[in-house]
Parts: sequence; C-alpha cells; structure tokens
Amino acid sequence: MMLLRGKRRTRGSTLIEVMISVAIFLLGMQSLLSVSIASIMQAKRAEYVYKASGLAKNHMERLRAYSFAALSSAAETSTVINSDGDPDTTGSFIRTTTVTTNYNSNSNLTQVTVQVWFLMKGVQSPQPMTLSCVMYNG
Repeated sequence: MMLLRGKRRTRGSTLIEVMISVAIFLLGMQSLLSVSIASIMQAKRAEYVYKASGLAKNHMERLRAYSFAALSSAAETSTVINSDGDPDTTGSFIRTTTVTTNYNSNSNLTQVTVQVWFLMKGVQSPQPMTLSCVMYNG
C-alpha cells in the first residue's frame, strides 16, 4: 500500500504547479503579442513614410512641368490629399508647397519646397517628408 501512495504523488501535478505553468506561458505569449503589435505598427509607419516621400516626389515632378511664370500659383498650405496625391478631405496626407521667387536675388531662379505629413490613427507625423528644388528659367 505504501508503494501505491508513492506512485500516486509522482504521477500528477498539483493545481498550484499547473497554475504557475499557465501563468508563465501567458506572460510569454503576452510578450510575443506585444512585440508583434509593435512590429506591425512600425511596418505601417514605414509604409506611410515611404508613401509620403513618393507623394512629395510626384508633386515636385508635376511642378517641373509648369511654366516658370506659373510656378508661383502652385503654392498651397496644408492641403489634405489622398494616397494618389489628389486633394481629398478624407485623405491620410497633408501637403504644403512653398514657392520662393527671385531665389538668391536672381529673377531666373525659383525655389520650390514640397512637404508631406502623414496621418496615422488621426495623429499627424511629427516631421514632414521634405523635398526642395531650385528651378532655373533659361
């Protein structure tokens, strides 16, 4: 009869041991989940940064097609745009275009600066993607 009692004790786990094991497992899973969520958020942010820089580049290319005299009319402030670069009040990006004529006191030079911020979960990015170009009339 003593043999049976000894076997019974070593055969199973107590409720406390199981609860501790489950708690350790849950802590590990929580850590993995938080790392996964952070990775997804960083990947989404990188996607927005890449898209914002592409929008700035595309807008600058469109401005290069303008006549030199019409560049000053391209100035805009805080225009909400969609991912195609078109004005859209529900867009996820904000674009500002600054045009400086007579750059360095030269009437043949105009500086154009395009800045694009992205909105992620309704919060504007702290710094814009900025692209600047000096255009020559000649």
